[in-house]
Amino acid sequence: MSAIASASSRAFAVRSSGKTFSAPSLAPRVGRRTSVAVRAATEYPKPVLPKGVTVPSAEPSAGAPMFGFVHFAEKMNSRAAMIGFFSLLALEAITGKGLLELMGTQVGSGLGFEF
Repeated sequence: MSAIASASSRAFAVRSSGKTFSAPSLAPRVGRRTSVAVRAATEYPKPVLPKGVTVPSAEPSAGAPMFGFVHFAEKMNSRAAMIGFFSLLALEAITGKGLLELMGTQVGSGLGFEF
């Protein structure tokens, strides 16, 4: 069995027992780059509304939300986390003990079931 690759037609031929079988684009492509571009649609089709449903004439205006997953809440959460973290570091530096030791848990002697 012998294989013959043709660079001009980008086909791959296999010769077996006197017959030639060819399959296009199985030959290695040298110097050719393949790319895919994905773009979002710029316009969407208008939805079809059921009978009796009307479209409001104006969109209601509301103030910026203060609760939920909004920028303000995330900013306040991160500030509280920073204050708590640095308060814990200061507490450990002042007392010389970790948080678990301050809560009354014995630390450093293992889990109690070692052999």
